[in-house]
Formats: sequence, structure tokens, C-alpha cells
Amino acid sequence: MALTQALRWLLLAVEIALAVPVAYLVVVTLSALRAARRRARMPPAAADPLAAADPVCLPRIAVLVPAHDEELLIGRLLDSLARLTYPHARHAVYVVADNCSDRTAAIVRATGWAHVYERHDTARRGKGYALQDLFSQLETAGSVYDAYVIVDADAVVDARYLDHLAAAILRGARALQGQNTVLNTLDTPSTVLRWLALTLMNHVRPLGRNGLGASATLTGNGMCLTRDLLRAHPWQAHGATEDYQYYLSLVTAGERVCYVPEAVVRSEMPATFAQMRTQDVRWESQAPEQRRAGAAWALLAGALRGRDPVRFDALLELIAPPLSPLLAAVLACAVAGALLQSPLAFVGGALLSLGVACYVGSALYLLRPPPAAYRALLHAPRFIAWKLWVLLALRRKHSRSGAWVRTTRVA
Repeated sequence: MALTQALRWLLLAVEIALAVPVAYLVVVTLSALRAARRRARMPPAAADPLAAADPVCLPRIAVLVPAHDEELLIGRLLDSLARLTYPHARHAVYVVADNCSDRTAAIVRATGWAHVYERHDTARRGKGYALQDLFSQLETAGSVYDAYVIVDADAVVDARYLDHLAAAILRGARALQGQNTVLNTLDTPSTVLRWLALTLMNHVRPLGRNGLGASATLTGNGMCLTRDLLRAHPWQAHGATEDYQYYLSLVTAGERVCYVPEAVVRSEMPATFAQMRTQDVRWESQAPEQRRAGAAWALLAGALRGRDPVRFDALLELIAPPLSPLLAAVLACAVAGALLQSPLAFVGGALLSLGVACYVGSALYLLRPPPAAYRALLHAPRFIAWKLWVLLALRRKHSRSGAWVRTTRVA
């Protein structure tokens, strides 16, 4: 009896701890839904964000594409960049072919309009180093731009992508993130579930956080940084999650990332197990725990010292667990409450599960996906089990050096 009572109190303590991230996600979700309704009521003229802008005053933008052996997909990205409606005189495309052994550089040169830099440095490998060298090359060559957009080589951008980013820059934004979503949404149940998951991470959360006056997160693909920002905060992120490292440094320094949902960039998601394995391990290979703990303390200290809600929001975002373990934990709490015959713990677990369901359901509400997407939810338990295995086991075996770990490509 005493053991059962002790387990009940332990379960309640766990639920109280889980209530913090769940409450945070619910608040962000409600803010996102409110922002989405507000945007839906915007006049049709908002579809052309630069209609009233003088073309001569538009920011000069460089689109930077870090690529490593991307001959299969780089052509598709270049085709989408060729269809941009942003004035040709106000933007340029630069591809950095990093330690490539295929035809990536040749394909870029064949366009006649995209620039390519080749780098061969086996000691400094990876996207972070490739971007740092490209920034340096542009400055040395005197190719000065007002802003730099970073797009992955396996992505496709919408025709008005730069238009929406430029409009936000003209309104004063210095760090921007476009809507980073999925290209092959309905290929397999795995791509459908990733579409829903990325909608939560890359659309619902940044939309809701900006609606609360906080900062969005940089996701690496489709982010935009102004030259003024880079001069104040030079790019020095080289880890496996260099985009998140740089975002944390910006927020710690008092900057705010503006989310631009109309600027859409789509990427190919893995449809096979081999592709899933390499990509998931790379995505979940976060910075060392001591570094994350240091970032959390820095955000907390800054939030308390300056009474800054932006840093406090970034702290909550940093400590919030990934969706798969969070969902597994709240369901386990509800089941444990029933098994321990603790009405209070059962109700607590049920409320936590309801909060997570509200968060997940917001993606379905905003996307209004076809019936195939709902059928894919039947595969969610297997998908969650795989993500838990990656988080708890596989990622521990892989280096976090930031070197290229490519997803297997198919033509």
C-alpha cells in the first residue's frame, strides 16, 4: 500500500513537470490559430507584397545554396529559382559545392546565370563551414548584398518567395524564416506524418510565437539574414544543428526572428527506411547536453535580468521535449493513473493528453489535408516508436561534428 501511494505521488510529480511544456504548446497553438484567422481576413492585395514598392529601393538579395554531391536534385532547385518573380537585377544565386565528387558544380555552371564556388577542405567539412567560406568569398569579391537567403539543395521555392521576404525586410526585419514544409506530402505514410510534424514545428509554433511577440526559430532551409545582422552577429555555427545554434545566439543577444509564412520552401522527405535512418539521426543529433544547458541558463539569466519575454519564450522552446516522447509520456501518465487507481493522476494525464491533441489537431485544421493524410495516422504508433528509438539509442552512436551526413537520394 505504501509503495502504491509513493508511485501515485511520483506520477503526480511527473505530470506537474509535463504540464509546463504542454501548457506552453497550448498557448502557442491558440496564438497560431488566431494569427491564421487574422491572415485569412487580409485583403487580396496582400498577395503582391511589393505592389507599392519602388523596384530601385528593393533590397539586393543573394540566394546561397550549400551543396554536397547533389547532382540528382540541384537542377530542380535551380529551375524553381529561375522562376522567381523578384526583379533579376536585385538578386543573384550562389551555390557552394562543398567537397563534391559528382557533377554538382558543372550543372550549376551550365545555367549561365547561377554562380558556383567549389571548396575542398576535408578538415572543415559541413554546411556551417561552407556558408562561412561563402560569406567570406562574397565580401572579398566585393559582392555586397542587403540580405542573404539560405536554401537547401534538395528544396523547391515558390515563385514569390523572395517577394515576401523582401517585404518583411522593408518593414524592418533582420532575421527571417520562411515556411519550411514538405514537397512529396502524400508519397507514403511516412511523408504524410512528416508533413504534419513539420507543419507543427515549422508553421504552427513560429506563427504562434510571433503572434505572442516572441521569436521564431531558424530552421536552416529558407532562412534569411540581413547584412547588418551578420555584421553584428557573424556566422560562426558549425555543428550538426548550425541553424539552431545561430538562432540561440541571436535570441540571447536580444534579436528576434520574424516568421514569414507566405514565403514557402518545400523539401523532399525520406520515403524509405534507409533515407529515414540517415535523416532522423542527423536531425536529432543536437548539440552536447552541456552546451544546451549553458544556452538555457544564458536565456534564463537574460530573461530575468531584462524582464524579456522573448528570451523566456526561447527558453521554453529549448526545454520542450520533442513531440514523440511528449505524446508517449502523457499517454503513459493517463494509463498509469488508471492502473494505480488514482483519479487525480488519471484526470491529470487525460488533460495533458487533451492538450497535446489540441496541438497536433491544429496542423490538421490549418492544412485541411485529403483523406489519405488521415489514413496515414494509423501508422503513427510505429512512427513514434521509431522516433523514440532514434532519440534514445541511435543518435548516441553518431558524431556531432557537423560534417555532411547526406540523406540517400533518388532521381
